[in-house]
Amino acid sequence: MKLSLLSCGKALGKRVVDNNYFASYLDTSDQWIRERSGIVTRHWVKDESTLDLAAAAATDCLDKLPDFDRSRISVVICASVTTDEAVPAISAMLQKELALDTDIMTFDLNAACSGFVYSLEVARNLLKVRTPGSAALVVGAERLSRTIDPEDRSSCFLFGDGAGASLWTLNEGEEDYFAAKTVGMRDILSLSHTEPIMMDGRAVFRFAVSEMSEVIRKVLAQASLSPEDVDLYLLHQANQRIIDAIMRELQLPAERFPTNIDRCGNTSSASIGILMEELFSSGQLDGQKTLCLAGFGGGMACGAILLKGHENYVVR
Repeated sequence: MKLSLLSCGKALGKRVVDNNYFASYLDTSDQWIRERSGIVTRHWVKDESTLDLAAAAATDCLDKLPDFDRSRISVVICASVTTDEAVPAISAMLQKELALDTDIMTFDLNAACSGFVYSLEVARNLLKVRTPGSAALVVGAERLSRTIDPEDRSSCFLFGDGAGASLWTLNEGEEDYFAAKTVGMRDILSLSHTEPIMMDGRAVFRFAVSEMSEVIRKVLAQASLSPEDVDLYLLHQANQRIIDAIMRELQLPAERFPTNIDRCGNTSSASIGILMEELFSSGQLDGQKTLCLAGFGGGMACGAILLKGHENYVVR
C-alpha cells in the first residue's frame, strides 16, 4: 500500500513584508538579503493565530473536494513549533473547526522543519491499521514572525508565517520509502519558550547540505533509484543557497527543485506543504511523477520520504 494524494491547501500571513523593511532599521540591504537567502518577500501574520493559519489551509484543502466524505478522515496531524497553547493541540481544534467526527486520532508533532515529512510517515503507518479507505489530514503551520529577534541581522529576515495542508489515503501499489537522522545539537539551532530563535547560520548550512543529501540518497537506495529517476524534489524552503548546494550534490538541473523561498521565506514545518499546494494547484502533481520530500531543522533532525511512481495517486 502507498500514500495517495487527494488534495492540498495553503494559507499565508496577511501582511507581505519585503526586504526593504529590514533595511529601514538594520545595516542591511535588499541585495544583501537576496544574495544570502534568495528571499525577496515573506508573509507575516497581522492578528492571525497559528490555529487560524492551520484552519484556513485545511479548509482550502477540503473545499477543493466538495463531494469528499469527511467521515473518512480518521487521523489529523499538525506539525508545528509555534503552537498557540500547550493544550489543546492545534489538531484537536481542527477537528472542531472542520466539524470532523470525534472518534478520530488527532495530535501535534514537533520535529521543527522536518515536521511535515515526519508527519507523512506517521500518517502512512497509522492508515495501515485504519479502516480501508480512511484518510489522513496532514498540516504544517507556523507563526515564526513572533519568535524572531528583530535586531538579529543574520537571521530575522529569514522567517515567514503560513500553513500547508494535504489529504492522503492509501491505495494499492509499491510501498513508499522513508529515512531520517537525528543528532542532538541544540547549540546550532534552538527556540525556547521565552527566547527568540537562536541559529548558527554556517553550522546549519553545513548540516543541511550534508545530512539532507545523505537521507535523500538513503531513500533512493531503498527504492533502487538514481537521483535522475526522481521527477521533483520538494525540499524544505530554508535558504536558496542550501537548495542550490543539494542540487549540485545530486548533479541535477534546477527544474527538478521547485521553490517558493523568494516569496514565502522559511516557514519551517509549513514550507513543504505550501510548496505542494502550489504544484498541486498548477497541475504539476499529475499522478505520474516520482517525488522526494526532504526537510531538516532544529534537533537537529533530518528526514526524507520517497513517493515512487504515483500511478495510483487519485486526485479528485
